[in-house]
Amino acid sequence: MRTVDVSSKPQTLRTAKAYGRIRLNPQTVKAILEGRVPKGNVLEASRLAGIMSVKRTSELLPFCHPLIFQHAQVDINVKEDTIEAFSYVKGIERTGYEMEALTSVAICLLTIYDMCKGMDQNMVIEEIRLVEKTGGKSQWAKDLSGKRLLVIAEGDMLQLVLNHLEKLKPSFIGMQEAEGYHMVISTQDIPIQDEFYGLQVIINQTLFSLLPTYLKRGVRIGKDPLGRVVIYIEPSEHIISAFFENFSQLLGTWADG
Repeated sequence: MRTVDVSSKPQTLRTAKAYGRIRLNPQTVKAILEGRVPKGNVLEASRLAGIMSVKRTSELLPFCHPLIFQHAQVDINVKEDTIEAFSYVKGIERTGYEMEALTSVAICLLTIYDMCKGMDQNMVIEEIRLVEKTGGKSQWAKDLSGKRLLVIAEGDMLQLVLNHLEKLKPSFIGMQEAEGYHMVISTQDIPIQDEFYGLQVIINQTLFSLLPTYLKRGVRIGKDPLGRVVIYIEPSEHIISAFFENFSQLLGTWADG
């Protein structure tokens, strides 16, 4: 058993929304609204419990990463014989907040159940589900569909680069110079006319934080004299793998540039 390794994922803005519903006797709902439940204010207590549970989700679920969030909100909608709970969690992290939002709704509804079980033996938690999640590469990543790539590498480095590129679904990968390529990826020195210095700094800072003992020359990116996007990657198995694990989802956007 293990958690998912998210160390190579970029930190992005992520959100999650979840929904849940508990069915009660109408008399119980009326007692809640009139403040006649012996344990106190059910709606406020359940909201607070829902928010607090966002902070403790990783302690309850063994494979859930402890995440820092920037915003958590729980809303409640009361009907004649049901109470609906809505949770919303937002933050900047390497993985999403689905479990935090779902746990928030579950604990909110369980708090209602706990506070009202002495006066209602027929309560049923009917539904808990994820409504929406945003952020992460599933939302903003772009593959290389429709793009032609020239790859300049040899031996094991060539095969490693090709293995990573295949996942991005380019229309064609060539190994010989010709016209019509949108992007050049090379592990050998290649002329770069207009270097994207700011982007290079971000890339190499990320790679250094992951592989400080392996990074020597790093990555260079820019355009060659023909106007093609060129990416030079240091010929190292570790650097190549780390580059594609962190930045492959952006290659499609760069190829359009």
